[in-house]
Amino acid sequence: MARITLMPLASYTFSTQMTVRVSDLNYGSHLSNDKILAFAHEARVRYLASIGQTELDFGGKGLIMADAAIVFRQQAFLGDDLVIEIGIAEISRSSFEIHYRISNQHTHAIIALVKTAMVCYDYNRNKVVSIPPNTI
Repeated sequence: MARITLMPLASYTFSTQMTVRVSDLNYGSHLSNDKILAFAHEARVRYLASIGQTELDFGGKGLIMADAAIVFRQQAFLGDDLVIEIGIAEISRSSFEIHYRISNQHTHAIIALVKTAMVCYDYNRNKVVSIPPNTI
């Protein structure tokens, strides 16, 4: 079976922290797979705010997610403090990748690597557009 491969970036430009809550757990009592993407989403919103942008106003345009990939490395449990780091890669005319490294703050073990492809989008015209200048 072919598996998705994601490697950590050489450097990340943004970091935020989150704690695993009881509502983030699955029946195995560890961080649920769907919550990994929710943590990435929250980290992305925080990153965008740190550069004066939002998903709905990214230099006057919007952002839409084209795809997402998650590679699980370790489990996380209730009360674990996580560090979510973000780096940007593969910038093209209308899209870019956001890479996330989610680690345990205390053990530094990588919990998951995540990649989302973000496309600049004009929601009024329902059309993919070029990345606005001075946004990334």
